Amino acid sequence: MTPFATSLLKKAIVWESAVGWTPECLDEGPEMLPRYKSAGFSFLSMTMGADWDRPEPVLRHLAQQRRWFEARSHQFRLVETVDDIRAAKAEGKLGVGFHLQGASPAGYDPALIDSWYRLGIRWMILAYNTRNPLGDGCHEPSDAGLSMLGRAFVAEANRVGMMVDISHAGVKTSLDIIHASEKPVVASHSSVRAIKSHERNLTDEQIRALAARGGVMGINSIGAFLTDDNSASVSALMRHIDYVAQLVGPQHVGLGLDVVFYQPFMTKLYDSGPLMGQRGYPRPPWADVKPESLPDLVEALDRHGYDEAAILGILGENFMRVASQNWRPAPSTPTRSEK
Repeated sequence: MTPFATSLLKKAIVWESAVGWTPECLDEGPEMLPRYKSAGFSFLSMTMGADWDRPEPVLRHLAQQRRWFEARSHQFRLVETVDDIRAAKAEGKLGVGFHLQGASPAGYDPALIDSWYRLGIRWMILAYNTRNPLGDGCHEPSDAGLSMLGRAFVAEANRVGMMVDISHAGVKTSLDIIHASEKPVVASHSSVRAIKSHERNLTDEQIRALAARGGVMGINSIGAFLTDDNSASVSALMRHIDYVAQLVGPQHVGLGLDVVFYQPFMTKLYDSGPLMGQRGYPRPPWADVKPESLPDLVEALDRHGYDEAAILGILGENFMRVASQNWRPAPSTPTRSEK
């Protein structure tokens, strides 16, 4: 690691938007955590459930995982606010938060959003790949957009403080979400369709709309979304980061590496039906950019001429900005006269 990368990572908040943490991922999951920490990551957001999961099992899983991390409070800090992420960094701990990849765990009921927020869920994908009652995912040919119920979800998420995530949504659905939201939204782990033509990747229209409303796009490092030969490397990741930065500015791009350390599960999912193969996914194992490549990415950003402020933004401060515009602040401590 160069002195520049060493120095910068000591001060940086490094935000990773997409860590698989559903029950199917946990055989390999815990051994990944020290790898993220050693590489320089500050905050990981864990997937607690997806659009094929029902509320009760996800609730049970979330409760178990909160307890697991709380029992290891010397290593981890559960994140409720932006300040918690900075505090975790200062304490030498890894900040951990939670999200949902699909609205099914919320029962497609806006009234449950506040309860999930209180339990630690800080952002939610509304439509995952296919159609649900809220809108169309990225693989739906019709891409009918956000439904009336979906609009109610966006409004309630804004009221509650939960970020809305357009990764996996259809083009029209994502544009509808961006324009319906009163607060900036994110694409937590998506890449650029102009570089790799894949339905999971964002078009220039989506990227521009996201940025115009103050949002951030986390770049996915899976090779299927980066390159025509499905390979993954820091240089390929850098190409997508630089594309977004040149298109809309470096303040609108971040990291959503989505490292696939649960390859056996993905292989079973792929083999369970024809949909993934039909929609342009190669059969696992999938290439990706590992956590240990973080210093190499910092050095690549430096070589490409990004200044320190831009690099710090891409590593995490851009997502921190959007989180601060969405999440509730920490409750204030009452003064002696207020008690």
